[in-house]
Amino acid sequence: MRKFLAIFFLFSFLSANTAFGEILKLPLLIHHYIEHTQEDNDNSILDFLAKHYGKDINHHHNNSHHDHDHLPFKTINIHSAQVVYFQPLFIEFSKQITEKDLKIPTLQAQNYSNAYLDSIWQPPQVS
Repeated sequence: MRKFLAIFFLFSFLSANTAFGEILKLPLLIHHYIEHTQEDNDNSILDFLAKHYGKDINHHHNNSHHDHDHLPFKTINIHSAQVVYFQPLFIEFSKQITEKDLKIPTLQAQNYSNAYLDSIWQPPQVS
């Protein structure tokens, strides 16, 4: 009994609140297709679907246009709408800066000798 009630409530929920209820309208689609084939024998199922769901959606029909509104997947009523709001998440990252002594290798002191500078300190010469 519980299984039967669970299936019953599931089916009633799906047929009322989702597009699954549109599948229940398939007999109306078949009946409307039969009406079209009685009027025009050359009408195939693809032509019928193209007229009713394609670019010729507003074609003229002898019966009232009210029948077209009851075909499946023509109008899907939305009974509930959910609004989802995502709170922006701000995460603050702090980078810790550490100071390190950086030793740059330098050239060792070299003794530069220039012959011109050494000639200044020489005693005078007779030429």
